Amino acid sequence: MRGRMRALAGVAVSLSVALVACGPEKEKEYTGAEPSQGTAADAARFAPLVRLAKGETLEPMDATHFIERSALRFDHDGMCRDEGPVADPADPRRLGSAENPYQHADIEPGKASSKPVSCPGHGERWRTSTEPDGGFYLAPPKEVREGEGTGAPVYWEYHKHKTDPARGAYVYWFFYAYNNLLGGNRHEGDWERVAVQLRDGKPEAMTFAKHGGDPCSVKWSDLDPQGGHPTVYSARGSHGSYPTTGYHRAKIALDRTSKGAEWHTWDNIRPVKGEPWWGYAGWWGSQQHVNGFNGPIGPYPKRLLPGIFTSDSCGPADEKPTSPPQDQPTEQPSDQPTEQPSDQPSERPSDQGAPRTKEGAIRRYEEYLHAVGREDIKTVCDVGGPAAKKAEDEGFGPCTSTFLVTFQMISPTQKKALQTATVDPRKVVVRTPDKFDIPAAAVRASVTFSESEIGTSTLEYLKDNWYITD
Repeated sequence: MRGRMRALAGVAVSLSVALVACGPEKEKEYTGAEPSQGTAADAARFAPLVRLAKGETLEPMDATHFIERSALRFDHDGMCRDEGPVADPADPRRLGSAENPYQHADIEPGKASSKPVSCPGHGERWRTSTEPDGGFYLAPPKEVREGEGTGAPVYWEYHKHKTDPARGAYVYWFFYAYNNLLGGNRHEGDWERVAVQLRDGKPEAMTFAKHGGDPCSVKWSDLDPQGGHPTVYSARGSHGSYPTTGYHRAKIALDRTSKGAEWHTWDNIRPVKGEPWWGYAGWWGSQQHVNGFNGPIGPYPKRLLPGIFTSDSCGPADEKPTSPPQDQPTEQPSDQPTEQPSDQPSERPSDQGAPRTKEGAIRRYEEYLHAVGREDIKTVCDVGGPAAKKAEDEGFGPCTSTFLVTFQMISPTQKKALQTATVDPRKVVVRTPDKFDIPAAAVRASVTFSESEIGTSTLEYLKDNWYITD
């Protein structure tokens, strides 16, 4: 869902993912691309058949076209979001140029800035678009999110095993303009990859990368390749790659794969080193400074990838969820209030409902915002009930569990601002007399909430009251 329910729930899951990831990890083996190794013929020979999920609306895209539609911006560690772009649109060749890359002066906190006044000052060090962690990111328009379809290219590179000269691997990169995994992984730009492991030039296994998890593999004999091409199932919205259809746990959230449109990647396969943007080491999407909501980095020279030659088995798909994942909280932590403080007036919905008007929808949404600020779980889950039910049906936890975690992710300043937030009726979008969209830009508060933080909520008039349905 696009509204506050899903946006805040995503932040909560991001925190949970971070906590899960804090445990001990086994040492990973990293390998880099070998441009002089591998052949175009073999890359096409082993290229996978990708099955997009049924109903997929975010399709593959040519990465060069994505760049040509995007502005190039410089990230100021979240301290300046209003500075003008470095280039609009970005030039793919200059983006990856070793001789004439894009440049921007690094920030220097505490130094006086010019304009806008919200930006920190710039120091003497200059960053380049070919520098890892250089601070550059691509900012695409929303119109590109749907992608271009199964005629999009696939990019390949070859990796050598670090100790065994008989082993190698072709890595296949898939690009999508947008990633939308329910529950904490939603961002612009989406690079996914798989790899075919070879021994003496013959395929022996396939490696599947995961959302923030360790890669896993499947033996070639278990893949049943069609005409030499193994099948990869792309999860709906998130495009995570899996060897089977069904439900797949991605940390706490769930991916789902099915047999949708076929993408014959060998029909348009390119060596990544030949792309005009090859050399760009920045991010492919805006940086929200929230885990799971930042645009990723893509392939670039000397980038090392973990687990290409892993022998860890992927295992079967998970069962269809019938209850919330066990690692999501199901009980209220003792220090999290469910009732509003006694010195504040109740805003719980009355039995009389709300007027079937635009003003009634706005009043109801303001009631919801105030409840989020007060950590009033009952009101939050009443107003957002239909949207929360959609999320739960897709494998997410129930509202009463999800928002208890979410409340911990909202800063005290934001909570205080939400307690008195109002809605600008001029910015509310009327879809039908019984349906309104309220974007983040319509929310008036003592702090500014961005679209990525608060989202756009759809309110519908159901059973004599207004409810968030999307």
